[in-house]
Amino acid sequence: MLSAKVKFLGEYLANPGLIGAVAPSGSALAARMLDGISLTQAKTVVELGPGTGVFTREIMKRIPDPCRFLAIEKNPLFAEELQKSEDLTALTEIIEGDAGDLGPLLQERNLEEVDVVISGLPWAAFPGPLQEQVLNQVSEKLSPKGYFVTFAYGGIHLLPKARAFRKELEKHFSKISKTKTVWRNLPPAFAYQCRK
Repeated sequence: MLSAKVKFLGEYLANPGLIGAVAPSGSALAARMLDGISLTQAKTVVELGPGTGVFTREIMKRIPDPCRFLAIEKNPLFAEELQKSEDLTALTEIIEGDAGDLGPLLQERNLEEVDVVISGLPWAAFPGPLQEQVLNQVSEKLSPKGYFVTFAYGGIHLLPKARAFRKELEKHFSKISKTKTVWRNLPPAFAYQCRK
């Protein structure tokens, strides 16, 4: 049976524009992304691009029992693997879908707003219009005191596409803080924690 890392690499080689990294993010980055974000009061949490479920498992440790948790994954192989994971499906609704359809996916589930959106999407690999489409829907559906959390790779955040993404964040969120870099991640990364 192939390991999650080998499957991830295979999916990256097949479609690098959608996967965006040669290896899944590590648990240290997942923890860093959520540090300082209180999930204990969250009623609804959405994860965009859960991939192999590293962030998903960290989120599950931090949300309260009555919290509704949806994970939206576009890659069919990753979505199927997540749906087979009994440790995830007990508390998580795994949806095979596109983050660009966040609004309709929430509407289908009678959800008007969410408290926290956590993203594992490869933003630098997305064209500007797709970034804007997803971020528009995130900011529309985020509750007034909600958080949007995503990550960027250290060093790469200085490149033009990554700087353009930072400007896109500034268009949608009034407060953006940057965590310390997680050097143990491959490649090293940090998180953006954004408020409306």
